[in-house]
Amino acid sequence: MQQPLLEKLEQLISDLKQKEQAAVYTVPDEVIVSINKAKNLERLLLEILNTVQGSGGVDIVNILRREFGISKNLTDRFAKWAAHSKEQFADALHDAIDRAEIRAGKQGLFFAGSPGKQEATEALGLLKEIAHAAVRRQFNPRYAGPDVYVDMQDKLLRFHELPNTFPGSGTVKYRSLLSENRFYAMSGEDQEITEALKASTRAWYQRSSFDFLESREWYPDYGYVQAYLYLLTVEQLDRLRDDFIRYIGEEFTKLKVKPELYRAESLKSMLETALSWKV
Repeated sequence: MQQPLLEKLEQLISDLKQKEQAAVYTVPDEVIVSINKAKNLERLLLEILNTVQGSGGVDIVNILRREFGISKNLTDRFAKWAAHSKEQFADALHDAIDRAEIRAGKQGLFFAGSPGKQEATEALGLLKEIAHAAVRRQFNPRYAGPDVYVDMQDKLLRFHELPNTFPGSGTVKYRSLLSENRFYAMSGEDQEITEALKASTRAWYQRSSFDFLESREWYPDYGYVQAYLYLLTVEQLDRLRDDFIRYIGEEFTKLKVKPELYRAESLKSMLETALSWKV
């Protein structure tokens, strides 16, 4: 009896897998209606912003599930959505993004200070452009090339260059935005896109008046430096290296007064790493 039952289960599993492979999913009309009626869309803009500037890649499907009540069963099968459903859904999202505003009571989501009218308008425009680009990348394979990623990165940098955008005017906010490791994750580990992001971001840094990458204190630890070397010229790297070596020399002087094996080994590792940096 066990063998026939096992065979029946195996056949059922095979049939269900074939059915799943052949299935095409459509988005219910009520979901499109809910997007068309959606108001108070600051959180949608914020979640897309955080996803795009984060280190987990640019996938906004789960955001859409949370914001518009789409079933997990449907979002998990996004790749199998019917083409007309993707197009209809994307159009509704673009319309929603166009309607989005930042109400006075919600400015704290995006600004650490108090923006003037011009800054608030510019920030909202950049947020919308970032969101539009993320939607295009998600729903249309034609917009999954390097240019789209470079454009999103450019808008992110411009947004954070504004004087009052969250989390403030300090340069620490650039740690994630400029990291080579983030680009690799953001691009889905695509080397061509990663290199395009590095080239455009390096050009941005070299055009800017910033010099924080040349200071030891900007980095949480010397092990972080490698992810930012692509941004530097030889001269800038020399200044950064000199800053680390100066610090190591000062710490060595203290170490001679009170020798500690762990600290000595740590300084040696830091010096060896600093001497190995190249651009």
